[in-house]
Amino acid sequence: MALLKHSMRMCPAVYVLLSVVLLAASLPQIDAVRGTTHADRKQAEEVWIKAASTVPTTSYGRPEIQLLTKTMSVDHFGSVQYSRNDTFEMQFALVWPADAPTADSPIFLFCGQETPITEVSVGSGVYSDYANSHGALQIWPEHRYYAQSSPYTPVDNLAHFTIEQALVDHVELVLYIQNTLNMTRNPVIALGSSYSAQLASYLRMRYPDVIAGAVSSSPTSFGCPGLGLDPSYDPFGFAKVATRTASSEAGSAAACPANVQKFFQTLFQLAPNRAGRVQINQDMNLCSDSFVTSVHQMNQTLAQFVQGQWVSASQYNAPLADFGATGIPANRVQVACDLFNDSSMQASDLLSAMTTAMGIFTANASLANGCLDITGATAEPEPEPYGPAEAPATGVVNLAPEPEPELSDSSDSVFVLSAGDKFAYQMCNQVQTPTSFNGVTDMFFDLPFNLDANDDMCFQRFGIHMQYNWAAYNFGLSAVRQSSNIYFTNGVYDPFIACGPTVDISETITAQVYEGCHAYDFGPAYPEDPPSVGAARTQGATLIGQWVDAYNKAKTTVPLSNAADLFDLSFSLGGYTQVVNDTLSGSQSFTSQLALEPYSTLSNQPSAV
Repeated sequence: MALLKHSMRMCPAVYVLLSVVLLAASLPQIDAVRGTTHADRKQAEEVWIKAASTVPTTSYGRPEIQLLTKTMSVDHFGSVQYSRNDTFEMQFALVWPADAPTADSPIFLFCGQETPITEVSVGSGVYSDYANSHGALQIWPEHRYYAQSSPYTPVDNLAHFTIEQALVDHVELVLYIQNTLNMTRNPVIALGSSYSAQLASYLRMRYPDVIAGAVSSSPTSFGCPGLGLDPSYDPFGFAKVATRTASSEAGSAAACPANVQKFFQTLFQLAPNRAGRVQINQDMNLCSDSFVTSVHQMNQTLAQFVQGQWVSASQYNAPLADFGATGIPANRVQVACDLFNDSSMQASDLLSAMTTAMGIFTANASLANGCLDITGATAEPEPEPYGPAEAPATGVVNLAPEPEPELSDSSDSVFVLSAGDKFAYQMCNQVQTPTSFNGVTDMFFDLPFNLDANDDMCFQRFGIHMQYNWAAYNFGLSAVRQSSNIYFTNGVYDPFIACGPTVDISETITAQVYEGCHAYDFGPAYPEDPPSVGAARTQGATLIGQWVDAYNKAKTTVPLSNAADLFDLSFSLGGYTQVVNDTLSGSQSFTSQLALEPYSTLSNQPSAV
């Protein structure tokens, strides 16, 4: 079995605020991806190395892990689905449990993330451990357009890079595996963290005939207007939470928020004149390529870099050291706030302390050259020459968008974007979480969300306009209330808690808040975990057990028509929205495509409870 070359997944918010600077001036976008620890990455690396070499088997003869592909339609909703250019190979992993699954065992669908599957800690985390101990087969799909699971032809470009298409990818894959392995009556539980948490809840809402329940850790599902919330979504909530994490309420030094706020005020007071900028450059020990040269440039670079590091540190404020990168301390926000514990700090002290704080947040990567580098430059600090003072800049101006790669008309052309570019496209298209800062109710500076500027940037960058009301139209609160069996969790340190459900919506759609950071409850258990994290995980396991029991009980008394039963045929492309077509050139048979033999020890017949 061929595997992609493995590369360890690093925490995306360690050094640079963004993987791609898309909406730099009007909205500092924060990459909402779960940070991973060294233990996570080590386990992932060991899993892939083991799978690529010896391929160990379970006691019942199945490989412990398989990396496989399924032919998938690029467009599940269009009328033309059978051209070879309209398909792609969707990559996914199967993780088999220690004990053989039974006819009542659940199937765990860990929804696709915005990263290649070989950089995901497949088979790690408390819910993966739960699956392994409860005889649950695990499915780990790779999200379309990331890594190998990408329709690369210029014919479609990014037109089919939508959540709707991705949801059907997941459904088709589940039905395919259920049918092939003779597990059509086994309940399926969708799970995810951050963006994949949204997919998990959306799958339960839109395809309840396939998904029996969903666990959604740190989703940003409610981080947009028009959802029917009461009170409505607060775009300033994100910054308020980051400020709270730096306050005494969260265990940080009491003077920290006021001093951080004073730091930003100092920047904007000093930047309008040349002498002030020299003081900033010297007191912060900025590298020459990071020098402040104007108010506008300072706003676009230094101010937003510092602000971004604080909110990212809040997002990943874990009780573990080395969470995301070697050298980052446990409870990083509290450690940095110790530098700002004196309420009498003045300008030079604030500027110098902030440079030290940036080293804490970036594991000293930003100080690798002996100076604070916010651009990746390697130049040593140089004094700025004196000259006439410049007029202060007013307003906020967007950075020019990066040029897009030109596409050839050749059908063999490959349309390649980085993972950061791809998620930026998704943010422009459907995954919006508008956040605003004001420097009054938070410790930062005035940076309100600008819808028009963001829309213009998206159009310049990708040729699309923001679907600002997409979530409201498709998954508003009324749609959520009509669903069931969804469990939401959020960490109190995570600014994205302002965008996620934090209270019970109904008896079967519940939420729990814990002392932790972004999607922390979804990762492995550690001795340092606060009790509330364990409580959130225990509740998730309890609910999964209840959903599985209810599903298995119902199938003994009610003649269920599992969607997978509809496709008990031999086909290569077929799925939830397609008809059978075995004549496609280059297609393979249903079982030979993935070398998955039916799991004959299971029975599709209802089992006794």
